[in-house]
Amino acid sequence: MVKISQQEAQRAAILLNTSIKSVAFYPQAHQAVRQPLEELASLLTAMLEQKPETYFGVVEGVFFLEEHIFVTPNAAVSELANRFIRKGIDAVTILPGVSFDDLFHFSSLLAHKDSTVDNLPEKLREKGVASICMGIEHHEKGEGDGEFDSVKAYADALHAVRGVMKDIERGRIPSSWKINMVVNSMVSMAMKDHTTLLGLSMIKDYDNYTFNHSVNVGVLALALAAFMGMEKEILRDINTAGLLHDIGKTRIEKGILNKPGKLSAVEFEEMKKHVETGSEIVDKMEGMNRQIVDAVLGHHIKHNREGYPEWARDRSFGIMTEIIAIADSYDAMTTLRTYNAPYPPKKAVDTIKRLAGTQLHGELARKFAEMMGKYPVGTLVRLDTNEIAVVTKPNHLDSEAPEVKVVIDAGENILEQGRKEKLARDDGGRYARIVSTVDPLLKNIDIAGYLIN
Repeated sequence: MVKISQQEAQRAAILLNTSIKSVAFYPQAHQAVRQPLEELASLLTAMLEQKPETYFGVVEGVFFLEEHIFVTPNAAVSELANRFIRKGIDAVTILPGVSFDDLFHFSSLLAHKDSTVDNLPEKLREKGVASICMGIEHHEKGEGDGEFDSVKAYADALHAVRGVMKDIERGRIPSSWKINMVVNSMVSMAMKDHTTLLGLSMIKDYDNYTFNHSVNVGVLALALAAFMGMEKEILRDINTAGLLHDIGKTRIEKGILNKPGKLSAVEFEEMKKHVETGSEIVDKMEGMNRQIVDAVLGHHIKHNREGYPEWARDRSFGIMTEIIAIADSYDAMTTLRTYNAPYPPKKAVDTIKRLAGTQLHGELARKFAEMMGKYPVGTLVRLDTNEIAVVTKPNHLDSEAPEVKVVIDAGENILEQGRKEKLARDDGGRYARIVSTVDPLLKNIDIAGYLIN
């Protein structure tokens, strides 16, 4: 099945937002109304030729269309998401047969200040609109596909971490319930298949680095713990510690936190305080045990105790702290900073292995490398078919043959959707072999876009 591209998803959202604004000022026959609605109807019809319905909405403040999420939306998508939030709309399903008239009525209702999720279904029925429904018809709870569930969980986690940090900025002790809800969802996915989470860790939002980094560390730490077969309650605590490990940064001066370059010695001393501040905050949150507090305090202490806080170097920190330190190191290495180019995933894993036994716990670092595989998720590789592919899932039975998504074909044409392939096929044959890794910057490939779409 051909999937909707990120560009198509964004275009549909922009057209809907444009239509809502246009119908408030112009009659149905006006070009300012007809043009965006006709294009939107055409785009949705094309989507519906590929599947029985299409859906969009807002998950914890983040707009989505199908499996595409817009963590850093443009102005039009952000405006549409805010409109949905004000009206209480979580999701909308579009069914086959959607027409220009249907979309006109829908846009007109969304433009009306008195329309909400409570009265929209009835108003749509009054207009004879049967192709537009409130809610997600196919992806009911327990029936969604893995991609939708994992993307939703990531968006939920991002929103929860943002909420906790905003509570702190307002001088409040953050509530634990949103974090707990997110952790329940992520742990359930990790227990089914930890590799589902690995692609999410390649989402990089440089404008919201602290939120994004916190979620990625939570994802990576949970994946490692699940790979090692740890118990559910331990998985919960490790995921929680990862999501909260940097919340002390909310108390760091913004000029230091967002400085576009390396910190001075004085600034670095100030930055180091985030671990103590963070652990104090977590200690006051309801339901947080000692291991979580210690992991927040000690994630920069280093295995050889050459890190900070210096006063805690003689303290005993457990396995949770060591796992968070590995996840934190890996995400930092693979993230672009103003003063540091990102490592490709393979180089980052090799560095983790090199630090094993010194800065990082030896056995845990080796387990992390084993989990990531010879070609970690997010690695761009060249195949012996002369195709370029992104590694999407490790193969622990054969590290040379991970699952991939071909993004550039043998004729050097970029495949907008990508094409999934198992290098080691179920019948024992091979689709292709990896001959080398490729720098994604040289090919202008958006790795995260292919992994989550």
